[in-house]
Amino acid sequence: MYQNSQMLAQYNHGPTAVSIDHACKVKKNRTYVRVVVFIISVILLLFVGGTVSAWVGNGDAHAKGAAPVQVYVVVHQGDTLWSIASSHAAKGQDLREYVFQLKKLNNLKNVTIYEGQKLLLP
Repeated sequence: MYQNSQMLAQYNHGPTAVSIDHACKVKKNRTYVRVVVFIISVILLLFVGGTVSAWVGNGDAHAKGAAPVQVYVVVHQGDTLWSIASSHAAKGQDLREYVFQLKKLNNLKNVTIYEGQKLLLP
């Protein structure tokens, strides 16, 4: 029994055991390298995609912001600047300021408006 243990110990410490350990280490190193390469590839892909998206997206944003939509309202009988302002002003906006903007935008000298007149809304 003792001789079998000695032979087994000698067999385990021989060159075969060393090469198995070395092979495992090489395999682990290859795995780590593959993981690192994969992570770097993903980061690079995200960076390039984000850069291209931002570069292309900025042109669209400027094109949309360059030509704001102008909204008109046609004056009906009984309308006043105050009634137009109260129906079209943003919630919480000062109506006096909105009337002032209406007058300035439409080059009105006073608050007199006429039926059928088109007014540009601020």
